[in-house]
Order: sequence, then structure tokens, then C-alpha cells
Amino acid sequence: MVNTVILIGRLGRDPETRFAPSGTAVCSFSIACTEKWTKDGEKKERTEWVNIVAFSKLAEICQPVS
Repeated sequence: MVNTVILIGRLGRDPETRFAPSGTAVCSFSIACTEKWTKDGEKKERTEWVNIVAFSKLAEICQPVS
């Protein structure tokens, strides 16, 4: 079984790429996912920060372009 999650949000900071001792690329960054709704005529908003870590080829794709 494979679980799939699609997160839509704003990038919190520039992705940071580093390399493990084995040479595998590791890229980490955070995104802010904001949920907005109306309850009893009052607008509500909640933001959750999600930390992302990508490895190998996906980490190379995520790294910022210089």
C-alpha cells in the first residue's frame, strides 16, 4: 500500500541541499499550508508548517538554481 499526499502552500525558506557521507543528496525545506473557512459568519484561518526532506534524485530536483 502506498499513501499519497498533495500539499499546496507557500515556501517558507529556500531549500537547503547537503550530501550524506555516501554521496546521496538530501534537500530540506518547509512550506506553510493555510486553511480558511467561515464559521457563524466569522472568517477563520489556520496555518500549519510542514517540514519536507527529499532524498537522492528528488533532492537534486528540489535544490534552488544558482
